[in-house]
Amino acid sequence: MSVVKTEILGQEALTRAEKLLAGIPNGVEKATKSAMQRAISHLRTNSTKAIRERYAIAAGNIRANENITVRYSFGSSVQAIVTFAGRKIPLYRYSGSGAGARPTERVPVKIGDDWKTVLPAPTGIGHVLNMTSPYRFRNAFIAGFSSGHMGIFENTGGVTSNGRNQIKEVKGLSVPQMLGKDEVAEKLTKESMGKFEERLDHEILRLLNG
Repeated sequence: MSVVKTEILGQEALTRAEKLLAGIPNGVEKATKSAMQRAISHLRTNSTKAIRERYAIAAGNIRANENITVRYSFGSSVQAIVTFAGRKIPLYRYSGSGAGARPTERVPVKIGDDWKTVLPAPTGIGHVLNMTSPYRFRNAFIAGFSSGHMGIFENTGGVTSNGRNQIKEVKGLSVPQMLGKDEVAEKLTKESMGKFEERLDHEILRLLNG
């Protein structure tokens, strides 16, 4: 799990807000909460951008596979802890993933007690990093389900309890894994702190102007 922590330390920003909003009931709390909400929104947008700089995945697929929780605390300082969580994202959802060319030669397959010749399903192709080309999985194929889920699957070589070939879905990384490098978290934190202070000044003026 990756944790990106946005924290305002010290009293400078809050002291300024307290002086300017002294005559407005709950003025400091209103201004800081509103400013922090904008900062977190900024953080969410930039986290998606940071991921897409390195990984071949659309913003919609990042948002659909991430679980973001935010916890605020206000006191002598303002702090927001944002936790990114989520499971590994199916490789099929990464850009450039899909089916390769459909095979033209039939292969023998044993179905029950009989051997038949069938056309294999198209092989699955996909990649995770922007800098790499889609890779062809020799033993993987594209499959869809009645639920609407599409994915790239490969045979494990095992057999299920009912005698069928055991398969598993090929997956990429989770959002926490893609966002988990310390330098990325530090960069996002610094940018979000700057956005908080910028928005705090804006909220102070908005409250003073009624």
